Amino acid sequence: MKRNNKGIKKLGYFSKTVFIANVLAVLALLASYAASFIDPKLFWPLAFLGLGFLPILLINSCFIVYWCLRKIKFALLSLMAILVGSPLLSNHWSYRAKESSLQKNDSLDLRVMSYNVHLFKNLQQGQGSFKKEALKLIDSVQPDIICIQEYYSKIKGKHVLSKEFREQLGFPYFYFEPTLKNDYEAYGMAIFSKYPILDAGNIRENDFGINRISYADIMYRTRKIRVYNVHLRSFALQEEDKNFIQNPSGPEEKEATKRLSRKLIKAFELRSSQAQSLKKHLASNKLPHIVCGDFNDTPMSYSANLIGRNMNNSFREKGSGWGVTHHDMLPIFQIDYIFSSTNFSVQKYQIIPRKLSDHYPIWSDLRLN
Repeated sequence: MKRNNKGIKKLGYFSKTVFIANVLAVLALLASYAASFIDPKLFWPLAFLGLGFLPILLINSCFIVYWCLRKIKFALLSLMAILVGSPLLSNHWSYRAKESSLQKNDSLDLRVMSYNVHLFKNLQQGQGSFKKEALKLIDSVQPDIICIQEYYSKIKGKHVLSKEFREQLGFPYFYFEPTLKNDYEAYGMAIFSKYPILDAGNIRENDFGINRISYADIMYRTRKIRVYNVHLRSFALQEEDKNFIQNPSGPEEKEATKRLSRKLIKAFELRSSQAQSLKKHLASNKLPHIVCGDFNDTPMSYSANLIGRNMNNSFREKGSGWGVTHHDMLPIFQIDYIFSSTNFSVQKYQIIPRKLSDHYPIWSDLRLN
């Protein structure tokens, strides 16, 4: 310990300042790890650090580079902190080569897809629908089951989308639970399947309109499985909030910060409640099960870790690179997931980087053991 003190004393004023900043960065990184298992309803500040994991990680990496050039033994400070969290880092990043083939490893594998279609609103053109492009994309992947969040369709007339899924894509079975509807159109959650749907429903506890959890019991060959379609509570950011995040300045900066903080804290807490409701539902289920959808939370979050506990994470098992699934505003977040019970083994996983919705579609091949 005395040697370390002497080493610090020998540093110049600037390097001492850097060392203090380095210690704070390490504490922030360790706290971001804690966000994965501490309920934000108990201590919400950790949820913000979990959300900021990537920039905190990059800051610590910069300190490692600095100390390697200046005094290499101090590089161990951030290096050890990063190594401590390496199991959690594998949920964000994978070093394996990207699998580009759409061919199944085995014809018996079950291909599951999840896609938040943002009501099929075309983001690139700012108007119109990308429904035709979405149908082509889905057809190219050839999923057996697809879970869609923010699904929109006419429910009368010749443009009923479920008919197109059935006739063009070969999905004879579907479950659509509208959040809102009138005599002509509706939107909500949808599950489409090439295998018979025997039963379906919603988890009513902690149901927040379009942010809800639905499920379907599907006869997959000779086995019954359950598929959960998840859309956890969003941050409900308006255009003014997004503009402030990208340009955090202006005469109303203080008020905008307070407004944004309130929204984030509320969303963290509501997602926690939804995750706990889903976990309770899973505990009463004895079927092999798949949980997929838009969690609106990162791999460092309490809700994603609670839901994925004791389950296969398709990205961690077979993904590659940094698992970004949401490209709007800050394109650094993975918030869409495919989890499966240990009855399955993960064969493939891909994120499709097509900027139609604000989310990228994801799919995974699963083999029922």
